[in-house]
Amino acid sequence: MSLDNNLAEYADELLKDYEVRYIDRKKIIRDAVFGTHELSPLEVNIIDLPFVQRLRGIHQTALACLTYPSATHNRFEHSLGVSIMATKMGKSLRVDKKTMDEIRVAGLLHDIGHGPFSHASEDVVKEFPEIHDALNSTPSLFSREKPHEMIGYKLLQTNAYQTLFEDLFKHYKSDIELRNIYSMIVGKMPKKTEQYKADVINSPFDADKLDYLVRDAHFTGIKMSIDIERFFATQLIDTREGKTQRIISDMGGVHILEQILFNKMLLFPSIYNHHKVRAAVCTIKSLFEIIKDKNLKINELQFDKVTDFLSIDDCFFLSAKGKPKKLGNQIKKIKERNLLKRALVISKRTVESEEGLDKLLNLRDRPDILRKIAKIIANDGELKGKCEYYDIWIDLPDAPRFPEPSQCVVKITDEHYENLDYFLPVAEWSRSFATNKWRGYVFGPSKLQLTVNRVSQKVFEDLFNLKFNDHATILAKISSYAS
Repeated sequence: MSLDNNLAEYADELLKDYEVRYIDRKKIIRDAVFGTHELSPLEVNIIDLPFVQRLRGIHQTALACLTYPSATHNRFEHSLGVSIMATKMGKSLRVDKKTMDEIRVAGLLHDIGHGPFSHASEDVVKEFPEIHDALNSTPSLFSREKPHEMIGYKLLQTNAYQTLFEDLFKHYKSDIELRNIYSMIVGKMPKKTEQYKADVINSPFDADKLDYLVRDAHFTGIKMSIDIERFFATQLIDTREGKTQRIISDMGGVHILEQILFNKMLLFPSIYNHHKVRAAVCTIKSLFEIIKDKNLKINELQFDKVTDFLSIDDCFFLSAKGKPKKLGNQIKKIKERNLLKRALVISKRTVESEEGLDKLLNLRDRPDILRKIAKIIANDGELKGKCEYYDIWIDLPDAPRFPEPSQCVVKITDEHYENLDYFLPVAEWSRSFATNKWRGYVFGPSKLQLTVNRVSQKVFEDLFNLKFNDHATILAKISSYAS
């Protein structure tokens, strides 16, 4: 069945008994990061919808809380934050009331396509045939790296969701157009004269990025600073004749955009690609792998289609009760923070030759092949019978991408405009990051770090002629009790 049909069935089932409460008063919320924010009665009804409330149970940074204890913030908080940032941006751009209402609602709804543990499950979902087919049908509209945007876009096009929102907009006498909301989520408006509206929610320097950078840093305790008020003061709408009306920056905002990019670069090695966070992500992926390999069904869910992931939140996989034993054992490891350990560190500084490394890195987008190599490691004579294939992972996280400078226009004078990369040497930053900061890993059980280290080095040399220096082992900080 196609993604559209699956989502339509899911939406019908989810909303068939739902009764809108029609809140008649505005509400004041207090956000831990951005302070007090006012929601209209319509917006209160929207955040009370079941598919928005579900976001309370989805960690913003997956299991980063096992490394940074206070990083327990969720997608619901983030969505409120995006709406707050969108409001500030809308005010700075002096948009009309209809546009302001739409960007605020788009901020609240932009992440409804996420599954449990956020991007961890997205890595699984994006390999589904229904996702591939949907992406290939309209490749210019959707991002292959962010299928949750496409899922949110298509959810809002289902008959059940459209009927729900039409009733809400009619009740509150709102002129919001739902098609504008789902267009903003994927960052592409139908009219070139309205592209700036989508840019608020999905663009190089959007409300989404402004919130998650500040929020993730706040809740992990990492010190960073972005002059957000100055950022808003330097944002403009490009009104040049014949040009798409996008959000551009005044010359005075270049140093703020540089701040944002540097902080993005900081958070990748500190949070998103931290080895303990990556190890936890691998354990999450092992849950879905076990379900698939063993053909398990849990609460009638097989997790072989997108809607199964939309039906649950993180809590579903944080309890071993009622789960098959093999699955329960993996969940127990998460609950007890018995995470996989680094056995081998992969980087440009830990290999003897970059040629073999390039061959390995070319498999970043082929998780199926990486899992086959992990199986070769697990089935080696030194490891066979001592650990399971689900506990051996080759993790090659994406380095931070910096498309922003080539996509962001800076106004120097009324006649002179340049892309941001005219001012910032981003290509050099990316090369420097790849050399000095990026690391991949082979993960294995803590008691078998040394053995996994030996076997994985042997396998990589056989397959890729890839040899490692001593730093590949030293940086893994192998435990004294490991064999």
